[in-house]
Amino acid sequence: MAQASGPAMQGLLTGEFVHSPSRVHYRVYAEDGKAWMSFGRPGDNQIQGKKELLYFIGTGHRGRTYLFSQDGFVFEAPINWYGQQRLWDMAPAYQKDRQIPMNLPAVSSCLACHTSNSQPPVPGTENRYEQPLFAHAGVTCERCHGEGVAHVESGGSVVNPAKLPPERRDAICMGCHFEGRVAIQQPGHSLADFRAGDRLSDFVH
Repeated sequence: MAQASGPAMQGLLTGEFVHSPSRVHYRVYAEDGKAWMSFGRPGDNQIQGKKELLYFIGTGHRGRTYLFSQDGFVFEAPINWYGQQRLWDMAPAYQKDRQIPMNLPAVSSCLACHTSNSQPPVPGTENRYEQPLFAHAGVTCERCHGEGVAHVESGGSVVNPAKLPPERRDAICMGCHFEGRVAIQQPGHSLADFRAGDRLSDFVH
């Protein structure tokens, strides 16, 4: 969980591949102390470019994606690292895409499970954020064990999920590790506000 997110250079997995349907060559690399994703279609000088990668999401065990910013809006890169297959490929939504999709918004419901203290979107937007995007790399202890101030200052106790009633214990894990095909956010609630001991049903159904 501590490796679930962070600055792109901290978790950079370099590589390249050609996406057959679009014939676009993608490359992830480091240059001048920054992480980059370049893209281009061989023989087509009008289809060339690169994006600076700012953050990574995912430990890399199952997968990893990177985030970039455009005019203050944050997007997911259209390519993913698939850890179990040990290869780069398009993100699931873009497997058959014949263009170069750069419009997958990094939404707060995704950031909530992979980061700690992530910024809320700027009011009226879905994916425009103040920077830095989140306060701490990875998922911190407080996500599962509750506020740690008293523990740090005086040795006070923290939440031990194993000692909670089953419903509340399971809700801590299921706050991010959902079962089923979809979770629908409850009106007026955000998973970014979910904390140890909360009832999951108050946030999603």
